[in-house]
Amino acid sequence: MSSDPQTIHGSILAAAAVHPQRTALRYRDGRTYVPVTYDELVRSVAVAAERLRAFGLKKGDAVGIYCPNRPQWIVADLAVLSLGGIVVPVYHTLPVSQLGYIINDSHMRMLFVGDASLFEGIAGVRSEAPDLEEVIFLDDWGVRFGQSTGGAAGPGPSVPRDEVEASDVATVVYTSGTTGEPKGVMLTHGNIVSNARALIERFGITPEDSTVSYLPIAHMFERTCGHYTFLFAGATVAYAEKRETVVEDVKAIKPTVLIAVPRVLEKAYETARAKVESGPLVRKGLVHRTVALLNERANRRYQGRPVPLWLEMRCRVYDALAASQFRAIAGGRLRLIVSGGAALDRQVGKILKVLGFGIIEGYGLTETSPVVSVGGSDDHRLGTVGRPLDGVEVAISDEGEIFVRGPNVMKGYLNKPRETSAVLDQDGWLHTGDLGRVEDDGNVVVTGRIKDIIITSYGKNIAPIPVEERIARSPYIEQAVIFGERRKSLVALVVPNREEIERYALEHDVRWDAYDVLLEHYEIRELLEGEIEQANGESASYERVTEFGLLAEPFGLENAMLTPSLKLRRGVIAETYAARIEALYQELERKHAP
Repeated sequence: MSSDPQTIHGSILAAAAVHPQRTALRYRDGRTYVPVTYDELVRSVAVAAERLRAFGLKKGDAVGIYCPNRPQWIVADLAVLSLGGIVVPVYHTLPVSQLGYIINDSHMRMLFVGDASLFEGIAGVRSEAPDLEEVIFLDDWGVRFGQSTGGAAGPGPSVPRDEVEASDVATVVYTSGTTGEPKGVMLTHGNIVSNARALIERFGITPEDSTVSYLPIAHMFERTCGHYTFLFAGATVAYAEKRETVVEDVKAIKPTVLIAVPRVLEKAYETARAKVESGPLVRKGLVHRTVALLNERANRRYQGRPVPLWLEMRCRVYDALAASQFRAIAGGRLRLIVSGGAALDRQVGKILKVLGFGIIEGYGLTETSPVVSVGGSDDHRLGTVGRPLDGVEVAISDEGEIFVRGPNVMKGYLNKPRETSAVLDQDGWLHTGDLGRVEDDGNVVVTGRIKDIIITSYGKNIAPIPVEERIARSPYIEQAVIFGERRKSLVALVVPNREEIERYALEHDVRWDAYDVLLEHYEIRELLEGEIEQANGESASYERVTEFGLLAEPFGLENAMLTPSLKLRRGVIAETYAARIEALYQELERKHAP
């Protein structure tokens, strides 16, 4: 097996050689977390690799991993990579119809499956997947080979080992587009290793660090930032039981670094705030007062103004009363939160910062392995996505599009030369499709996605995310998405925060039989209208939401309205609710009819 430190598996072997008895992975077994040392990890990988060799896996073969987050995911991943195979990660929530396309487009030869329920879904595409020879079960630790579903049973002939090089394709990751066929992004060992090593340097990761894995490993954000970056450095990756329990898992695991997406951070903050303020009535408003005081101190320090003694003393008191409780809920050791995958609401970022968390933002794409830029732990400025990583160049086109060039940029799209040439020019620049700018201090600011820009009938260009973020700041609103392409004004579909809406209804003696009926109550409608008007007050006149509809069902993974990294699938939402959106505009016309 390859031991080249410029390859992914070679980098793990190098870390294991230096830290054989340090904990590489931790997974939950009942109420306890079981440690797996680096020595145990590489031994398990070696056993799995030998079994794969016996099945005839050779360099360049595509192997899928269809499994939720757990230690055997990374064992299977490293075993395939060590033999020169190409890993094709598949989200375990992916519909079977899309799974069949990925199996055939990648010419997948083998597929690791996490459990029996996922295996049942595979049966439906087997007859249409001629290249798929083996379906392999993963057990609780290591790899267990199940009954072969195709081809001869039992191990095949031994094959010679092939040397794995940095230029070899390590993985093909299918982008979760909302229109057209998914594209398989080809990333080499060198692409990913360069990105992980640059992140180790930027984050200052050492063997003393640990993180919690809860985002899908099938996404490059989690795979590179949340796994390879830590494992290359000899640090520890602990697995959350599930995404819904991440707050409890973080408190138990006590990580030093947390990789997160904004949606998770926002919900985690609200959960923690509710816990802190769940005591006697005197505590109501405590968090608000704490944030206000700590924010005032932070602003004075940033502006170079003196901090009065009275303010410093009050900040210390409120830090002990409230802010310290937030840090305790996060395990008490968290030194860095890295937010990526989407834009972080600046207000949420500022709150986390003044509560004592080192919060930084980053920017990237699957096509860039994935990180382009990210803040440093000591000098990050909120509202930016930091400076480009070492060796990565960022340029802005005349139209404002972000171009990226560097060792992390993909090899291309599998089987799609035309699509590849459309985004990778002859000079090696990747045309990202994102809009932004580079400020004088080198920080990158992302302002939107070209395809998401709304152009009204008056010719105004509106980036939807800032408008939606302002609406969703309300404690009564969970999600919002705006529409207005070629229209005179904007309308919104709003998903209320069910828990807060029901609490409000109880406190104000609003009676209801079913939640969807409650949303139609005039008092609830007035409440949310006021919240949207408050958000409108922070917007330009052409960014104001003029009509809105309420949805009882959130945008989620289950209804395919969020991507695995929890971004809105705008096309899917617009198509699903086309009639509802049209009705909002008809209501506007009725209200303004002479």
